[in-house]
Amino acid sequence: MLWFDSSAVWLTSSAVKKLRGLLWVFVAWTAVVWIVRIRNLIGDDQVTSSGRMWRILLAIVFLGFAGLSVVALGGRWRSIGSTRLVGVFCIWTVTYWLVRGIGILFTDHEAAFKAVHSILALVSIAIAAALYRSDNNLSSAGADHGPLVEGR
Repeated sequence: MLWFDSSAVWLTSSAVKKLRGLLWVFVAWTAVVWIVRIRNLIGDDQVTSSGRMWRILLAIVFLGFAGLSVVALGGRWRSIGSTRLVGVFCIWTVTYWLVRGIGILFTDHEAAFKAVHSILALVSIAIAAALYRSDNNLSSAGADHGPLVEGR
């Protein structure tokens, strides 16, 4: 199976390269955060089985978005409606971390726990916002309507 579509000229645009770079960063960050979360859940005896199941399911949703993004990065960008995928992935991430981050800050957790999760939230939101903005700029430039070539 061919993962990279070398005939797609529009993949060489500097705007698309920037978007792809940001998406790789976002995918890597998401994978690290949520794989570590699953590892921590498996070893946590204080979480009930049903609580563990729901938390792992949430992590799988994030990892699913990351996996679909890797398919997009592999050259199947247009065939899966990448701008919608990227937009939903970004909005999902920002919404989750805003809700969860505020919840963590205003509940009874240790300061270190709050600090670590605040950093996770801020980094996730920052990457998602930059990626969403870059994707929207590329879409509004007409990338969905034809090949994007440098200087066009």
